[in-house]
Amino acid sequence: MSASDLLATEMRAVLDRLATEDGPQPDPTLLPPAEGRAVAEASNRRWNREGPVMARELIVETADGRRAYVYIPKGDSGVQAILYIHGGGWSYCSAATHDGAARWLADAAGAPVVTFDYRLAPEHRYPAGLEDCLSVWAGREGILPGRIWSVSGDSAGANLAMAMMLRLDGRDLPQSGLLFYGVYDADFDSPSYRAIAEGPGLTRDKMRRYWDFYTGPDADRLADPGLTPANAPDAALAALPSLYLNAAEIDPLCSDSERLAARLHALGRKDRFDLIAGVVHGFMQMSLWLPQSVDAYRRAGDAFRDIT
Repeated sequence: MSASDLLATEMRAVLDRLATEDGPQPDPTLLPPAEGRAVAEASNRRWNREGPVMARELIVETADGRRAYVYIPKGDSGVQAILYIHGGGWSYCSAATHDGAARWLADAAGAPVVTFDYRLAPEHRYPAGLEDCLSVWAGREGILPGRIWSVSGDSAGANLAMAMMLRLDGRDLPQSGLLFYGVYDADFDSPSYRAIAEGPGLTRDKMRRYWDFYTGPDADRLADPGLTPANAPDAALAALPSLYLNAAEIDPLCSDSERLAARLHALGRKDRFDLIAGVVHGFMQMSLWLPQSVDAYRRAGDAFRDIT
């Protein structure tokens, strides 16, 4: 059975609609960085329409001089907050492309979500983006004072969220982590990398290029948990806060999440893992048209309330 045969009816309809509306699109990873980012921005901003209405939206300057975008949902208790790190292969996308994602997560979790822009590869390779995340985390009290904070991220953003927690090494950790179809390893021969090598959507070759952008082609990615959190020592993984992970079934990265979830379970942890059937990488961006996306935010919100 091919990867496309596994597509849920709703997922296939979204992909068909995108193909009809947009026509053939260039691969951003084969373009100069500025051009590739423009393609990614245009393709992702469409999903920001018609998201949940917030009680308040703020733009706050962080302690390190960047902008933080704050989405406060109706019914906010004033207790929790979530720092959200956007995906995009460490090289693309922005707080603006994930405006809709922030709204949906805030609404589902019943807590404010804070997004921000970090430095992107290949101009700013590892650990620049991670250092920016750590800087915003360290200054979070200046964004929304008096909150109990969690961290979240999708794809490369989930990688950065995990790397940030590991870098904190037990000090000043988030209360919990909500991690969506993340990059946790660099094993291009994993079961999902083999099965979904050609997509639809994300491909193995695109992920190879993302990694090259982020680290350069010669980096020892497996030796540094800041790059591949799945390879962190047992003690470091055991010390993490409670986590919620999900994975898209039709995604080269699916095995990253499955293997990480299995390793966490083997350590005796009670982290929750959801495998979302019939959807491709990045499906949570598609809540405008895709019911599985809306349901995934609901599941994440339920998990957030259970583990905080």
